[in-house]
Amino acid sequence: MWFLILLAVLLALLILESTPPSRFPPGPRWIPFLGNYLLFYKLRQKLGFTHLVWEWLSKRYGPLVGVRLGNDKLVIGTNLAVVKELLTKEQFEARPDGFFFQFRAFGERYGLVFVDGEFFNEQKRFVMKHLKSFGLNRSIMEGRISGEAEDLVQHILKNQKDGVVFSEIVEISVMNILWSIVAGGRFQLDDKKARVLIDHIHTSFRLQDMSGGILNQMPFLRFICPELTSFNKLKDVLGNLTTFVKQIIDEHRETVSSYENRDLVDAFLNEMKKHEASKSTFTEKQLIILLLDLFLAGPETTSATLGFAILHLLHYPHIQNNLHNELDTVIGKGKRPCMKDKPNLVYMEAFTMELLRSVNVTPTTVSHRAKEDAEVMGYIIPKDTIVLANLYSLHMNKDHWIDPEKFRPERFIDENGAIIQNDFFIPFGLGKRRCMGEALAKTSIFLFLTTILQNFKVRPVSQELPPMKSLDGATISPASFRCFFEPRE
Repeated sequence: MWFLILLAVLLALLILESTPPSRFPPGPRWIPFLGNYLLFYKLRQKLGFTHLVWEWLSKRYGPLVGVRLGNDKLVIGTNLAVVKELLTKEQFEARPDGFFFQFRAFGERYGLVFVDGEFFNEQKRFVMKHLKSFGLNRSIMEGRISGEAEDLVQHILKNQKDGVVFSEIVEISVMNILWSIVAGGRFQLDDKKARVLIDHIHTSFRLQDMSGGILNQMPFLRFICPELTSFNKLKDVLGNLTTFVKQIIDEHRETVSSYENRDLVDAFLNEMKKHEASKSTFTEKQLIILLLDLFLAGPETTSATLGFAILHLLHYPHIQNNLHNELDTVIGKGKRPCMKDKPNLVYMEAFTMELLRSVNVTPTTVSHRAKEDAEVMGYIIPKDTIVLANLYSLHMNKDHWIDPEKFRPERFIDENGAIIQNDFFIPFGLGKRRCMGEALAKTSIFLFLTTILQNFKVRPVSQELPPMKSLDGATISPASFRCFFEPRE
C-alpha cells in the first residue's frame, strides 16, 4: 500500500517536473529535474557559443523561447519588438538571485550589477554622483583617456621588436582609466601585478555565461564534481580578486581624509562612517563587491572591442587605408585627436558601429529577472524567471541587414555622408538597466583607435593573418594574437 502511494507521489512529481507553467513561452520538452540542460549542453558543444544556442532555439520555436535549465526557468527574446519589451518593461528590471549571483557576494546580494530595487537605486545614485565629480563623462576624463592612449603608443614603440600581443597592453591601459577615479592610481603597462589581476578577470568571464551557468542551475553539483563545474576555479579566482580589492580598501582606510575625497573608495569609506550607527547599504562587503563589479564589467568589454578592432584592421587593409585617409584629411598628421573631431570622422564612427554590430562582445544582455508574473506576446513569464535579450539576433538579422556576415562600415553611412541610426543596433542595451558605462566606453574606443591609427599602420607579423577567433563566456573576446605597429611618417 505504502509502496503504491510513494510510487504515485513520485509519478506526480515527475509529471510536474516535466510540465511548463500555463502559457509559458514555447520551447523544447522538459526532462524531470534537468529541464533542457542536456539539449543545451549538446548544442553548446556543437555551436561553440551560448548565444548561438539561443539563436538555434529561436529559429525552431519563435522569437520568445522558454527553457528550463536545472532549477532555473529562462525566457530568451530574439526579435526587435520582443527585445524592446523585455528591456523596457518595468516587471523585468530586477536581477536574478540564485546561487552563483550570491556566491560571488559572500552568499548575499551586493554590488551594482546583480542587485535591484531601492538598494540598486541608492547605490547607483551614489556611484554616478561621485564618479562624475572625479571626472567621468567630463572633459577631464577625455584628457586622462588621451594620456593613456599616448602612453600606449610610446610603449608599443619601445617594445615591439617582434611585434606585440595587443591585448596584454591595451587591457592595462583601459583599466587605468577607471582605476584613476575609482582607486586613485594607475599601473605601468608592464606591471606584473596588473597582469595577474587582468588574467583573473578574464578567467571569471570565461567560466560563466549571462544565465548564471551550471552552478546557478544545479548548485548541488559543486559537491559532486567541483572541477567539472569549474566551482574550484571560480572560487579561487573570486578569492584572489576579493583579496586584491580588500588590500586597496585597507590602504585607503589608513590615509583617507574626512575633508576631501581622492577617489570613489575614499567617498564610500566616508559614507560608511556617516551610517555607522544605523542599518545602511554602505558596508564594507558592499564596497568590495561594488569595486569588483566596476573592475570586471568596465575594462573587459572595452578591451575586447579594441582587440577586435585591431584584428579587423589586419584583415581589411582597405578599411584601414580609408581610416588613415579620413584622419589625415580631418585632423592632419601630428595633431592629437580629441572628441571635438568625432562628428567629422564619419567613417571612423561607421567602422566602430559596424565593429560593435558584427563582433557582439555582449551578445546577450546581463540577465534580468521577472519580479512578478508578466505577459509578453500572449505568453506568461512567471515571477523569478530569468530573462535574456539576445542582441546577437538583432545585429545579425538577415532580413534587416541583408548581408550581416559581411563587415561593411558603409552600411551605417547614408547617401549624404551622414551616420545612419538603426533601431536594430543596440549594443549597450535599453531601458533602466542600460549599460552605465556606455559614454565612457564610446569615448575610450574612439580616442584609443584614433590615436593608434594616427601613429601606426597595423600589419601582421607574418604572411599568415591571425584567425578571427572568439572566446565564449559572459562576454565575447578575441583570442590572443600578435601584430606589428609600423610607425607612420
